Amino acid sequence: MIKILSAEQLRMADEFTISQQRIKSIDLMERAAESFVECLLRKAYLPPAPAWFIFCGYGNNGGDALAIARLLKKDGEEINVFYLAEKNEYSEDFQTNFERLKRLKGITPVPISRAEDFPMISRDAVIIDGLFGSGLNRPLIGLPEKLIRYLNEQDALRVAIDIPSGLFSDQLTTGTSFHAFYTISFHAPKLSFLFAENAEAVGYYCVVDIGLSDEVIRSINTSNLLIEEEDVRQRLRRRKKFDHKGNYGHALIHAGSSGKMGAAILCAAACARAGAGLTTAHVPYQQSVSINAALPEVMTREYENAPFDFASMKEISAFAVGPGIGTGNEARKAVMELLKTVRAPMVLDADAINIVASEKKQLALLPPNTILTPHLKEFERLAGKTKTWMERHERQLELSQKHSLYIVLKGAYTCITTPEGFSFFNPTGNPGMAKGGSGDVLTGMIVSFLAQRYSAEDACVLGVYLHGLAADLAVEFESHHSLMASDIIHNIGAAFRKIDDPEGKAQLQHPGDPDPGDYFHDHDILRLN
Repeated sequence: MIKILSAEQLRMADEFTISQQRIKSIDLMERAAESFVECLLRKAYLPPAPAWFIFCGYGNNGGDALAIARLLKKDGEEINVFYLAEKNEYSEDFQTNFERLKRLKGITPVPISRAEDFPMISRDAVIIDGLFGSGLNRPLIGLPEKLIRYLNEQDALRVAIDIPSGLFSDQLTTGTSFHAFYTISFHAPKLSFLFAENAEAVGYYCVVDIGLSDEVIRSINTSNLLIEEEDVRQRLRRRKKFDHKGNYGHALIHAGSSGKMGAAILCAAACARAGAGLTTAHVPYQQSVSINAALPEVMTREYENAPFDFASMKEISAFAVGPGIGTGNEARKAVMELLKTVRAPMVLDADAINIVASEKKQLALLPPNTILTPHLKEFERLAGKTKTWMERHERQLELSQKHSLYIVLKGAYTCITTPEGFSFFNPTGNPGMAKGGSGDVLTGMIVSFLAQRYSAEDACVLGVYLHGLAADLAVEFESHHSLMASDIIHNIGAAFRKIDDPEGKAQLQHPGDPDPGDYFHDHDILRLN
């Protein structure tokens, strides 16, 4: 997994790399600038023959910007460089790159000491933000804040170096920040990139490798990690020639009610498609006909009124409860019976979470390592109202550790928190998944992996990543507007093949349009040879 480092950890990694590789900090800065320019010119949608407006701060982020300006100038581009000049306190590497830039003909850095110095910028220009970096820990004020507001008002394409100026890398941002369309970040994404409140600042982001020491990265302990395809490949077990259905467990899905049997169908279909040996849908009386008609591979058990006898179902390897069951008395009795009598692995979703949230003391009934898969509103019923996703993440982590739960908080970067205090962020998925039924599919996939005797952590990681990957493959031939939950199910097989076959021979299931943003992937890492 990719370690998401704090600003302080990144500073330490820089220093260790410089010492271990016996290079100067200016050399590491040059390496970063080269990676930035290569990524920008190769992957970003740029206007033809743009004029470049590059803005530099006092520190090393400004030094990066000066090096980038020099590299772009060597390609014959029209370069305009501006630097903050309110105070004469520039870093050593800034000064070195400033002198190097001045040696080039046809480029003269322009100081900015007041608002009247702000340049006119045409809409076909490209603005590069090198004002402040990841070390910033206080809101911007005065001239820098005014400059960023001015730049945000321009119609030109805006690109941030490493992190948008004004955005804190691992804390809640409270002031003005640069609004980038592209952010090209060094080594790894910053934690703040993964939260919705910062989307306008970050835009699309790309990560470039600047050659930080592998030794120091391995030695740094961090609780925030970004899932990679290789993590899924290593966790996913290959099937053996003489395996049979008994090797892959039996999942029971307590789901559906009158008018909401679609939730049960989607959940059960995803469970079977994700590899469970046997899948049983536990549904209300006279509702099994819809399951049988839609899913001949799935068995059914009907129930009529309480009590529920989950404890006697010894053959069941894992349980999922919640999709479409409602929050009436019968649903409440089912959830309480399950929590009180069953100690098999289980997933709680949707209405099951709402039932538990209605009386917080019921959280204590959840067996250790139970998996909860809430969306935003369901999570807030559990943990209380929050204003930002960063605050929500802190509550999620606290809840996981306090009650020994795995919580899968669904969103653009679905976050899995563990009882041990780790947070795994998922990079796959797309806005087309913002439709009813997508969560039912995820629950089905996770309980399928639990039934196959994967650990709770592995079931969450595999389920979340493959769920998003299936949606990404589906949207290649669908669109964000037209994608449906059933399209995700139809592409689970393609997602597995993508993991088994990294060369990309997976066949897609549905026709449609590629997303222009695919050329600048949210989780793309550019490695320079």
